[in-house]
Amino acid sequence: MAFHPVNTQVLGTPQSGFNSQQPSSMDATQSDSGDYDEQVVVIPIDHSFSDGDSKTWPTEERFGRPDNTYYRQKLAELWLKKRGAYVPGVISVIDELPDGYAVFDRPRLSDPNTRDKFLWGHPVGNYFTSSIMFFPHFDYLMSGGTTKCACELCGKLERRQKDAATGTARRGRPPGRPVGRPPGTPNTTPSGRPPGRPPGSGRPRGRPPTRGPGRPPGPGRPGRPPGRAGSAVVDREGTPDVFKFAVTKLKLAGVLDNAISEPFSMDWRAEEAAMKEYLETLDVRPSYLPRLGELVLWTPDFDGELVWNTQTQSIEIYSPTTGKWMDKPQWRAGVVGQIPTEETVLQDLVEKTDKKWDLNYSGFRVETLPDPNGTDKSYSLHYGYVALKCIKPFNAFELFLQGTPREKLHPSVEYAMTIMSSFSLLHKYRFVGTWPNASIHCRGIFIGAELLAVGDAVRLKPRGYRVEDSAQKPPVVDVMVVKEIRLELIECDDDPKSKQLAEKYQVRISGKLYTPDMQRAQISNNGQPARALPLHEVMDVFNTVGMGGYGEWYELHSGAAVDISQDMILGRCYEPDAMKLLFNSLTLGYDLQGVLRAREYSRSVDERISEGKTWFWGDFRTQTLGIDSLNGEDVGHYSESRDVKMWMANLRILDGTANQADIRAAKQPAELGRPSMKTGTAGLAEIGKTSKLVSAGLGAVDTSNPVSSEEESSEESERPTALLGRRVLVNEKSEVEDSEMEDFTARIDQLRGGTEETEGGDYVPESEQNSNRNTEVGNTGLSSFPPKHGTRMEFD
Repeated sequence: MAFHPVNTQVLGTPQSGFNSQQPSSMDATQSDSGDYDEQVVVIPIDHSFSDGDSKTWPTEERFGRPDNTYYRQKLAELWLKKRGAYVPGVISVIDELPDGYAVFDRPRLSDPNTRDKFLWGHPVGNYFTSSIMFFPHFDYLMSGGTTKCACELCGKLERRQKDAATGTARRGRPPGRPVGRPPGTPNTTPSGRPPGRPPGSGRPRGRPPTRGPGRPPGPGRPGRPPGRAGSAVVDREGTPDVFKFAVTKLKLAGVLDNAISEPFSMDWRAEEAAMKEYLETLDVRPSYLPRLGELVLWTPDFDGELVWNTQTQSIEIYSPTTGKWMDKPQWRAGVVGQIPTEETVLQDLVEKTDKKWDLNYSGFRVETLPDPNGTDKSYSLHYGYVALKCIKPFNAFELFLQGTPREKLHPSVEYAMTIMSSFSLLHKYRFVGTWPNASIHCRGIFIGAELLAVGDAVRLKPRGYRVEDSAQKPPVVDVMVVKEIRLELIECDDDPKSKQLAEKYQVRISGKLYTPDMQRAQISNNGQPARALPLHEVMDVFNTVGMGGYGEWYELHSGAAVDISQDMILGRCYEPDAMKLLFNSLTLGYDLQGVLRAREYSRSVDERISEGKTWFWGDFRTQTLGIDSLNGEDVGHYSESRDVKMWMANLRILDGTANQADIRAAKQPAELGRPSMKTGTAGLAEIGKTSKLVSAGLGAVDTSNPVSSEEESSEESERPTALLGRRVLVNEKSEVEDSEMEDFTARIDQLRGGTEETEGGDYVPESEQNSNRNTEVGNTGLSSFPPKHGTRMEFD
């Protein structure tokens, strides 16, 4: 038997990670009755130290205990690679997980036949989504706890303990966006709306603006079938307008602070669970990874590296093997429709790394963006599954397209520039106000190409800077950690006949500002000496890992929170290591001129922006993108599955308030006693496809609000001419084990994988043949149900 170089040592002594103990051969490999063959090396770990707590394990019946071999194998591989003892071709596995830690699985919300795996046991009470996420903590345990743990959950535990000791609220992402579900917490309480959810978060996409007076939600008059809510204000589809009702309630109470709940909206009911899953994953994913519904530059796969050619002054493909320049990439702009199910690593930014699955599972699905002003949406059918190295941030389009004449650009590039002065709000979760003003709190906002969420670090443009005003590009040095995203209602209108919620509207993003520029910090702090944040405070402030790589950070405005408009934001602040790989620089203003020029271009060509206005406010993401389909599912005007009567009947069946008419209207698959050739519930299956998740995340209803605003000031926007937003639907995203992370798509049987741009065609991994790779194109804020024509809302 061939032994691994370290197979006679034990993982985990504090001094070296291994000790000199000689275990028996049975400790090194299992050969009698174990699950391993003779080619597998089993490495016993050191059990002298562990902080695992079995009391944090989930106790719900839906959780199971799957085989943990994959976790143990990946941990052994990562450990050996870190120690420099990894031997390719030799399979190693640790003998067992650290004490108090265990792998559990649960059914995926979008596909109960697929079970997602998580590692539980951390004392903070949350779970690890993959072995890669757990490895820093594993390394900490194997060192005997002699060094500070660098894992995300330990950072959260430290902040929680510090806050408990000082009695102060923790910084960073607020509690409204949990990192994970605490053990034993039921999965029935809605918590969020998927990315791209339209501004009118509670209403289905395309819902007409007309509202009529009626009774407030509650039991109807005698004789009305149970479950039919009578609302003071409903839309044309009969769904109560919870926002108008909240304004009315605010007028009566004077002060109001209520969570937003829409139990009579099929869109809201279908989206909440999926949104919760999606928002949880945003909390643990690196900021440089493209998010669902974002616009990116993408190109079909290529062999070689992207390198700056000094002779042509452009980025070209260079072949290291031949030492020759190949050609320029065929860049186009596209919408991210699916994200990888397999773990993505930093090096994927510049090269293809070894993956277990083909691109259909390990890559991103990107669909070419059609003209948002036109009726031909056929470009949406031009899609590909590509590796991360083939995708670049659209905000940096000037850099990657430099040297390419305008006539040679793919048309989708200018289509993407057309929507750069558009935004849509995502997941409205709280209504707060003191009459006559109020605010609707949201957990995300799409601005131009990117999705920004509470807790993100975002780069701000220099105050007052305009491209046409200065020949020099000022440095970008201000970074905000987003604490709140609000839609502010100025002078609320409680008239049930009015189509408006308020006289004026404005979006405000709130948070604390930081800078790596000491001189800038001193100026903002009234000349007081600037204090550099210690490294542990930097880790506490930023939700992303490794921000200390930018150098020292300083607080601005003495740590006070600041409100800004969406016009001040350029985009997310990526991790330093990602910046070096993408741009070979840590300069935060790499896209300043490009973003501002694109916004000016958008204001001149986007027909949805009214004259004199500067922003288009979409109800949901698919609306701002101007697309009618996503991942092969209709999310625009032409979806045939928007049968409101059927949806509402299914709702009443779920609530136990249905009558015989509802049972007939629900269109169940078969009559009693007759065998059915269909599977599932027809009504609910269709809802999954067109829910607002995709429209909200992407947004897709024709009831948008052309929003215009000189948003740099705090001026209110003028009275809009339409109802507040609609909904949309985005696919849910579930945190799963390394090779099983779910992405957002339509059912795999409806989306044939592979195009001429995809290696491997319709390849489906064996272990996934009986399960769906993705979730239904449903509520994620990306797109919504077939919209109905409505009016618009505008900002000054």
